[in-house]
Amino acid sequence: MTTGVDTNALLALLYDDDYADDSEAALRDSYREGPLVITPVVYAELAADGHFDTETALDEFLSDFSIRFEAPSHEATFRAGEAFREYLDRRPDGLSCPSCGEERTVTCASCGEPLTPRQHIAADFIIGAHALADADALISFDSGFYGTYFPSLPVRP
Repeated sequence: MTTGVDTNALLALLYDDDYADDSEAALRDSYREGPLVITPVVYAELAADGHFDTETALDEFLSDFSIRFEAPSHEATFRAGEAFREYLDRRPDGLSCPSCGEERTVTCASCGEPLTPRQHIAADFIIGAHALADADALISFDSGFYGTYFPSLPVRP
């Protein structure tokens, strides 16, 4: 069983945050079942974090966890595009109340542009689609997001 690894699971280890123990356990358990893989997107996000001074240092970190670099298939890339399109179609333009659902537009005091909640980017969908099409599961702490757009994808922990 091949398991994809999301950036947030690796950052938890690097920064020893509240999810570090869960991340380490999920990586260990998944490794016992088969290979661990990351996409070029995860690799790039780790490189951008600033924790690694060199490519060699990042490669050694991944090697220490027996994680290999794997490009997504054409099928995975296409599925990512489909899921991203669904997200863009569903994404609200403004903010909505979690209790009653009323939508509001709030503008930035500095530039006057409308404020919106955190936005996902295509890279998030590549990670999920790769795990769905080219692997069997994903280690991530964003199960709500992946469950919405890739409902048949098992997400750990």
